[in-house]
Amino acid sequence: MNKRTRMANPMALFLGASLLLLFAGGSALQAQSQDQTTWEFGLTGELAARGIKWAEETSTLKATNALLELRARNLGHIFNLSVFAGLGMPRPNGVIFAQLPLTLEYQGGSLSGLLVGTRVEARLLKTSDFNFGLAGEFSSYLGFKKDFALSGLVVPGTATAQPSWSQASGGLLVTYDGLEGSQPFLEVAGSYFWGNFKMTEKIEDLEGEESVKLKGSSYVSITAGWSFFLVDKITVVPRIRIFPGSKSTIGVGLSLYYGF
Repeated sequence: MNKRTRMANPMALFLGASLLLLFAGGSALQAQSQDQTTWEFGLTGELAARGIKWAEETSTLKATNALLELRARNLGHIFNLSVFAGLGMPRPNGVIFAQLPLTLEYQGGSLSGLLVGTRVEARLLKTSDFNFGLAGEFSSYLGFKKDFALSGLVVPGTATAQPSWSQASGGLLVTYDGLEGSQPFLEVAGSYFWGNFKMTEKIEDLEGEESVKLKGSSYVSITAGWSFFLVDKITVVPRIRIFPGSKSTIGVGLSLYYGF
């Protein structure tokens, strides 16, 4: 069993256990909440960042994302479920391709692509003004191909970049309900990232292709945010997400929801 498999198995078990607890706990406590189910349409903008590594190298993957979201709150009086999709524009600068005809370090900036995912939350326990629950999220990014010219060569050369990756998380979600008109929250979750960055290079009659396997440099995420219920049916949610580890990163996001 290789190192990557040993790392993946505990994370898969953690995420699976989280989802089982989420649904089991939700079913057990379904009768305890009288909230009505509501549907919301959301717009989200975020500046995301997390550490990544490949072989023995590390880098920071930064991205600007614009997403549309459909969210159902209090499904079955206990769950929140959302699906989202939109444009992802990551900047995987620093990834090195050493097996091409000419070694290449990507420094081409943003790569546009499709970002889709889903998220589920469940309240499990209420104590005084605090709600304790579980949250799970999965997202996948498929990058569009980007062609660019190779500089500094005597003869013309071109390269084509196309990345793709996924990430999954699951963990504890705590909200505070003691304030009127707003609700702060904190999420601590295990997070797993995996993907490929494919590069094709062509210099006259020479042509080569290489795929670099990417994985996250951190397996924990911490998210803090605040839901502000401005007026009837409108909610604004700023948040900050931290990936601590050997390559610690901080990202921010802002969501606007309208209920219907």
